[in-house]
Amino acid sequence: MTVIDALYGSQYYDLKNKGYDVRKGRMYGNLLFAATVMIYFFVILIIWSFFSEDFTKDVTRFLKSIFGYSTGKMIGKIIAIPLIAIIYGVIALFFGSKKRYEKSYQKFSNATQEEKDNAIGKMVMIFAAGLLLLFVLSITSLFL
Repeated sequence: MTVIDALYGSQYYDLKNKGYDVRKGRMYGNLLFAATVMIYFFVILIIWSFFSEDFTKDVTRFLKSIFGYSTGKMIGKIIAIPLIAIIYGVIALFFGSKKRYEKSYQKFSNATQEEKDNAIGKMVMIFAAGLLLLFVLSITSLFL
């Protein structure tokens, strides 16, 4: 079982056990997958900025030309919402289709408990490692 099967299968399994609409598991899985991709996208940007000062200046200049001296909170919302929508669309198209979701939760349901636990553990580790890496790199970038 792949990590993607565990992602969608666990969403289905949790919603089914709680008595909710299991069709929403596809959307929740796609959102979690999109958030994970976005986290790693920002990790790559931060790492890239460590090695290229010109990249940092170009991005800063580009953002100032578009937004002026607006608050970072507003800029974050304006950039993050379309970015997550684009990533979500790509994931829904290639990974989170209805057919793929059904195949994933069937594979998850047929797996042993040990396989389920291992796959979910890997999924959580990928997300947590990305989040931790993003946090550490963000704090580090303030001091460099």
